[in-house]
Amino acid sequence: MYKAILFDLDNTLLNYSLSEISSMKRTLQDHHVFVGEDEKWKEFWKSYTQHNYRHWMNFVNKTGSHHSIEEVLIHSFRDSLNSNHSQHELLSNTYWEYFCNTCIFEDGAEEVLQYLKPQYKLGIISNGLHKAQTKRLDAGNILGLFDSIVVSDEAGVRKPRKEIFDISLNELGLSNDEVLFIGDSLADDYHGARNAAVDFCFYNSNGQSLSNEHQPKYIINQLQELLQFV
Repeated sequence: MYKAILFDLDNTLLNYSLSEISSMKRTLQDHHVFVGEDEKWKEFWKSYTQHNYRHWMNFVNKTGSHHSIEEVLIHSFRDSLNSNHSQHELLSNTYWEYFCNTCIFEDGAEEVLQYLKPQYKLGIISNGLHKAQTKRLDAGNILGLFDSIVVSDEAGVRKPRKEIFDISLNELGLSNDEVLFIGDSLADDYHGARNAAVDFCFYNSNGQSLSNEHQPKYIINQLQELLQFV
C-alpha cells in the first residue's frame, strides 16, 4: 500500500507551456514590444523558445558560459530580439519575475491534491530551480500541501538519476515500495522511477504512443484518473 504520492511538477501539476506564454506576453506588454503585432509575436516566440532551450541545456549540462538563469534569459532575448543589451536585461528581469509568480494548473491538479492530502504524504521531484518552483507553488496556494520538495539544482542531481529519488525517500522516511511517482516525461520521469525501483504512473495528456521499452505500472490521460489506483 502506498504511503506517499510523488509528482513531477512541470506539465504534470503545473502547465509549464502556458505559464511561459502568459509571462512572456505580460512582459512584452509592459515594455511595449509587439503590442497588437501578432505575426511578429509568433516569429519572436518561435525563435525565443528555440534559443532558450539551447541556452538552458547548456546551463544545465555546464557546456556553455552561462552561470545563472539570468544569463540564460538575457542571451535568449539577445538571440531573438534586435535591441540593445540593457533592454534584454530589463525584459529578462521582468519575465522571470512574472514566471516565478505564475501558477497555471494542469486540469484537475488542485482537486487531486486536495483529495490525496488527508490520506498520503505528498512530494515533488523536479528538474529545475528550487527558488522558482517553490514560488510558483506558493502563488497557487499549494506549497503547504507537500511534505517533501526536491529540486535538481539544490539536490545536485537530476532525474533520471536514482539519487534524486533517494533524497525524497529519505526526507519522507519511506522505502521505494511505499511510494508512487507520477510524471509526464518518459526520458526523465519513467526512467528515473525505474532506476529508483519506484512504481510509476505516466501522465500521458498528449496521447503519446509507447514503445515496448516503456511499461509504466499505470497510464492516465487526465489527473483525476489517478484516483482509481490509490
